[in-house]
Amino acid sequence: MTATQAPPIAQAPRIAIIGAGIAGLTTALCLARIGLSPVLFERAETLDEVGAGLQLSPNALSVMAELGLLPALRRVAVEAGHVELRDLRSGRRIAAVPVRSGDGTPYFSIHRADLQAVLLAAVRDEPSITLRLGAELAGLEAVGGMVALSLRGEDRPQHFALAIGADGVRSAMAGYLQLSPPQAAGTTAWRSTISVDETGNMATAAALSGNDGTDGGPGAVVGAWLGTRHHAVAYPIRAGRAVNLVLVTKDSESGDPASVTSLFESRDRRLSALIGAAPTPTGWPLLATPADRPFVHAGGRIVLVGDAAHAMEPYAAQGAAMAIEDAAVLARALGDVGGAAIEAGRIEAAARRYEAERRPRIAQVRKRVSFHRFVYHLPPPLAFGRDAVLKLRPSDALRADLAWLYDWRAPKLGPPPAG
Repeated sequence: MTATQAPPIAQAPRIAIIGAGIAGLTTALCLARIGLSPVLFERAETLDEVGAGLQLSPNALSVMAELGLLPALRRVAVEAGHVELRDLRSGRRIAAVPVRSGDGTPYFSIHRADLQAVLLAAVRDEPSITLRLGAELAGLEAVGGMVALSLRGEDRPQHFALAIGADGVRSAMAGYLQLSPPQAAGTTAWRSTISVDETGNMATAAALSGNDGTDGGPGAVVGAWLGTRHHAVAYPIRAGRAVNLVLVTKDSESGDPASVTSLFESRDRRLSALIGAAPTPTGWPLLATPADRPFVHAGGRIVLVGDAAHAMEPYAAQGAAMAIEDAAVLARALGDVGGAAIEAGRIEAAARRYEAERRPRIAQVRKRVSFHRFVYHLPPPLAFGRDAVLKLRPSDALRADLAWLYDWRAPKLGPPPAG
């Protein structure tokens, strides 16, 4: 691409966001809250319903609360009370880990499309955000203190003071920056969404959707069944009208869907009933970006957020949460150096501050992911020791183990949203 001479940066800098998924939509909303007017580019012509379920822990929901979106999310999500760990083969309960926050911030299980719909509605209601669909990135270049973005089908590049890559694990932005590609994790997640009325056993769904008498307290159950080489996770979504089921296997064991489900024979009636009722699962090979991938490039003019910056395996259920946190931290950093009146020379300072704050947090979450991957798949007799230790720990201690993760709170971004 031959870039034209870049125009000078105006007092209110032009900011581009590439990708209108969870990371991009949340980033746009957070930037709008500090007085900026981002342009959000998405290559898809329409934002259709895609994906499966995900979990939003209190740290992520504190950002949603800051944006005024908790009421809308509550209408389509299910509030979880605890994560229940069980042995895959026997169905024996190992532990119930509380996930509620002491300050009242909830823990939601939700369909990805429902979360995206809430974010998209908020973006469309925000006049300072420009959303462009069918806009595919075709190149980028840092020039004259700006970033020139080329879009497929357009003759001339557009210039921005800051370009934010929020385009996922297979990020086009990362590709144009010639970063090392994401690596296969060696595992595959097989996902199904089960309508409650398809289970043929309403009690099975109810056991996940409300208090089933465990010591985890009232609220929905996020069920996790731990095996030697694979594990299963299930939780209610769509306001309790469906259940998200995920079967995680090593790639060496992943064949056709029928052979995969045969690996999950269990004496737990809930898991067996859900697998029996599930539509044919779709396999998603898990990818992770290199841990040393920089988040900031081109002298602070290009910033990566979410999976484009730090995709990781889902063992701590924090992929979406980390993207949401990124959005708030980046916006706060930009706001602190001037917000809508930011000077050109201070954008890099804000970008560097964002990376400095996020990198230790992401590294800590990655360590937790590795820890969960290890302990989830312990073989006997090590698994017996794991189970014994967990059984001896009171629920308050189990919750305290994750306080560093769940008790993170969003920075203040501006006045409360209208209404």
